[in-house]
Amino acid sequence: MKNQISIIIPTWNTCKITLKCLNTINKFLPKNFAQIIVVDNGSTDDTQKIFSKLSGITYIENSSNLGFSKANNIGVKSATANYFLFLNSDMELIDDSIVDMVNYAKSHQNIGLIGPKLLNPDLTPQGSVFPPQTPINAFKEFWLGQKTYSKYFPELNTPAAVWAISGGAVLISRDDFNKVGGWNEKYLFYYEDLELCRQIRKFDKSIIYYPQCRIIHQHGASGTLIADSQNQWRRLIPGSIKYHGFLEHTFINFIIWSGQKWQKLFGRTI
Repeated sequence: MKNQISIIIPTWNTCKITLKCLNTINKFLPKNFAQIIVVDNGSTDDTQKIFSKLSGITYIENSSNLGFSKANNIGVKSATANYFLFLNSDMELIDDSIVDMVNYAKSHQNIGLIGPKLLNPDLTPQGSVFPPQTPINAFKEFWLGQKTYSKYFPELNTPAAVWAISGGAVLISRDDFNKVGGWNEKYLFYYEDLELCRQIRKFDKSIIYYPQCRIIHQHGASGTLIADSQNQWRRLIPGSIKYHGFLEHTFINFIIWSGQKWQKLFGRTI
């Protein structure tokens, strides 16, 4: 029987975390439901030694870290299913609810992109949905105290259309993926998920938050290898400039910076 989905997992020096991700996939998903593709972005840990010998997966080794978008696009070239699930290496399944999410997507042709409810390791909800990333929404949040800009989790128990979802776990059909031209490789890390959602919206397709499917996300497990905790925010700058354009990026960041300064000056928290 042909696989229902191809799961594409980019990894970079996260051997143990990626192995745990694969173990949960094999534990919870039905046999032959998913093709598993691991794209190694030039890891220098034990990734190559371990994953090149694993049976039941397609292992692709890149010579260097080509970034999240390019790794995903490389993985797609080996995909055989008609639906692609792009999954961060720091994800863990807790049940087989991905099957329900796939069936839901197949039965609603208006869906362009669909993602699950993400959980922290302690099973509390984790923000995975973006409101519109506009200057006015940044002002409302960082000056007026309204939660209108940062990622959040909808308090819903049924599927809902949203503006954008995190790229850590997203399902898309082969047709829609080809229609939008795949992941935009101009984005090395970060904002590529917002760009993919933007392209999906251009084709009048829905972006769906599917809370019945829940996946644990050890948020930032691979990002700590790129920068220390005090400089994590700097990683966002190149992607933000590409996504917003330099002027809007600068304006939004001024709103956020000045709003935070104002809160600190007057002792206000939001």
